[in-house]
Amino acid sequence: METLPKSDYTKLMNISFFKFNLLNNCTSAPLLLILVHTAPVNYNRRKSIRETWGNKQAQVAVLFMLGSVTDAKVQRRLEEENKKYNDIIQGSFIDVYRNITYKHVMTLKYAIYHCPQAKYILKTDDDVFVNMPTMLDFLTLDLSPNGAKGLLLCSKQATAAVSRSYRSKWRVSFTEYEERYYPPYCPGWIIMYSPDVVFTLYREVQKSKYFWIDDVLITGFIRSKQNIMISDISSLVLHGKTMKKVFAHERRIANTPMFLFGPVNLSVKDIYRLNEVVKNGTSYKFLLHGGVCATTTAQNVNHKYNLTIGYFRRGVGATLKNFFRLFKNRIIASPSGATSTYRQSN
Repeated sequence: METLPKSDYTKLMNISFFKFNLLNNCTSAPLLLILVHTAPVNYNRRKSIRETWGNKQAQVAVLFMLGSVTDAKVQRRLEEENKKYNDIIQGSFIDVYRNITYKHVMTLKYAIYHCPQAKYILKTDDDVFVNMPTMLDFLTLDLSPNGAKGLLLCSKQATAAVSRSYRSKWRVSFTEYEERYYPPYCPGWIIMYSPDVVFTLYREVQKSKYFWIDDVLITGFIRSKQNIMISDISSLVLHGKTMKKVFAHERRIANTPMFLFGPVNLSVKDIYRLNEVVKNGTSYKFLLHGGVCATTTAQNVNHKYNLTIGYFRRGVGATLKNFFRLFKNRIIASPSGATSTYRQSN
């Protein structure tokens, strides 16, 4: 069993006296723990998630991750919001963009210390849509309801050049990082971990030098040193152009590809609209084969389908077949489950 130092809980990388200002523990053993990075003032975004894909349901826990604020009025409103919904996790670092790595490490810390019973952990942002019916089918039917090991899923960034331009908000100096390219990494808007990967990355990042681009640091530098493989699920992200055609009724809803996530950087309005697409598409299953999409009414099959749930067990195309072949014999946990195997040392 792996251990963490006794002092680890109050440490956040180079912050020696970290604490959770607002904290809510998991009250169950969720199949999926979703930790949403959000800015303190993004009340409407959090509201849109609670009213759509993040609405309370069995097997899923959704919590919002943020840092501290200097405005007393904002803090009071956050406390009132948390009192009403009990879903805010607030760390003691200041919530500014250059502190986003602290937020990501806090997210991993929370999963380890306050929800170790979760089978899967999804880190996402408050401008993302998660197709929950599809996601639950994916986790229970195509992975395992008992959890997995060695799992790191995302829309993989394989080759990213380091920005040196003074005009770029992503500029990194040669002092910070001297190479031309980053290692392959997971863009932070959707990252799914198994608990063992969360632990490994957290343990190592706690000992690391601070680097402000969190996804590059954690799922790039540290992941590569730990030889953790990235599984690319870009094919299961809905394309922005396809979404717009669905909204404009230019494309039949029945022909919408199955997806786990909506496009990146969604507006609040688009989150609600995409939620209606998922809610209303209840009578189709997807057969993606050679670029041809066929549909069948739910009454004619043995399983209750949602058009955007997709169907991962039969009739999938070559891309998904290869995707699931990648998982075989690698990440599926034993029947006894893949619960966290770590503890804090005495």
